[in-house]
Amino acid sequence: MKGYLNMEEYRSNMNILKEVLRGKRPHDDVEFVAWLKESEEHQKCYEEALQQAASDLRIKKSFNRQLIWNRVLDETRKKERVRVLRRSFMRYAAVLLPFVALFAWWLLKTGDVESSVEVTANEGGIMLFLSNGERVNISQFDSTGVLEKNGMKIRMTEKRDQIVYENHDDISKELIYNTLSVPARAEYCLTLEDGTKVWLAATSRLKYPVNFVGTSREVYLEGEAFFDVARDTSKPFIVNCATFSVKALGTSFDVSCYNDDEFGLATLASGKIEVALGDQKKILSPGEQALIKEQSLSVKEVNILPYTSWMEDRLYFFNEKLESIMKRMARWYGIEVCYADLGIRELHFTGNVPKYTDIEKVFDILEFATHLDFSLEKGKVLISRSKK
Repeated sequence: MKGYLNMEEYRSNMNILKEVLRGKRPHDDVEFVAWLKESEEHQKCYEEALQQAASDLRIKKSFNRQLIWNRVLDETRKKERVRVLRRSFMRYAAVLLPFVALFAWWLLKTGDVESSVEVTANEGGIMLFLSNGERVNISQFDSTGVLEKNGMKIRMTEKRDQIVYENHDDISKELIYNTLSVPARAEYCLTLEDGTKVWLAATSRLKYPVNFVGTSREVYLEGEAFFDVARDTSKPFIVNCATFSVKALGTSFDVSCYNDDEFGLATLASGKIEVALGDQKKILSPGEQALIKEQSLSVKEVNILPYTSWMEDRLYFFNEKLESIMKRMARWYGIEVCYADLGIRELHFTGNVPKYTDIEKVFDILEFATHLDFSLEKGKVLISRSKK
């Protein structure tokens, strides 16, 4: 399969295919026939698209999950950190929007597309704030690490993919804090001194004790993080957000509490947690989610994949409002989102998109499946209803 020489050629070919599938261009169109003859991959893509075209794009239906999930599982098998999530993939598998899955699959096989935007992990912007106020860029960590004033050594793993706090008997019992700040297009993992692992999402901050003293282990979150808590029944682990808290003894869960969201979420992958909002308290079991909104606390069963898959290479959404989907994408890509029609925000979609991909290619996937137009200019994307 040939790779496209430039974005213009790529977009031209995609527009031809979209117009044929949407009935805007006849199947015997000269350009379309020429496109089909270019390669067997083009023919295969078109044939499979026709098989799906009989169903409305917005009807949630069973899809050949194996094609999609094999790709997902191939990636997750490499990452020990989400072993507990892998067991839930097939059990909680989302019903994928057919054309999103098909078109994403085809795009990933077409070869590289020349673009002015290269999406890579923004590790250079991840900052660690020490107890004395000193700011350390994690990209500048060397093999010796950093020594806190209480004697705690902070080092980076050999793969340089996480920072670790090494506890020992000589550390003072003074309660001091560090803060890890993660910007857009970045995620990072740290291991706290008790062995708890935390994966911090894009545009998030976590304040935590260098060493846990007292009768509890308390951290403070702005944004989103996934916690794999080291079990210690004598010291409950508590995640404090602006309006609510989550308490666990030994478990894996995701907490989302961005300041610009009107709600907070706590999603349990394994074990058991207690979510508290003032005097209101709820105990969650695996596969349940707490919703905190307007001083109200409620619990429901959910597919946990869309709420935990951000640690992997794709963003999943299941019957989710476009406004919510675009908030997540804005945090990851560091863009601003505007709507030509406010009603567009209320549309619901199911599917997934790759994260480490040119944002314009992601918008092509969404345009293909949603009948919306995504116009990106100077870090701002305008979403409008398609006129084609």
